[in-house]
Amino acid sequence: MPRTPGELPKGPRITDRISLGVVIKTFPAETIDRILEETDRRSQRQRNLPARVMVYYAIALAFHAEAR
Repeated sequence: MPRTPGELPKGPRITDRISLGVVIKTFPAETIDRILEETDRRSQRQRNLPARVMVYYAIALAFHAEAR
């Protein structure tokens, strides 16, 4: 059975006011890398989407948590 497409709620969204630059300034790459190292979740190989980028992606997804 096909899924219905997700929709964002109407009206202003937090992502209308927050850019990727703000997220990176709030969560510096050094902090993300240190946490990945401490939790043994660092990238094992050189990839197009390293672990740090995936963390930023997960943070961005959280801004759209209300989407269905």
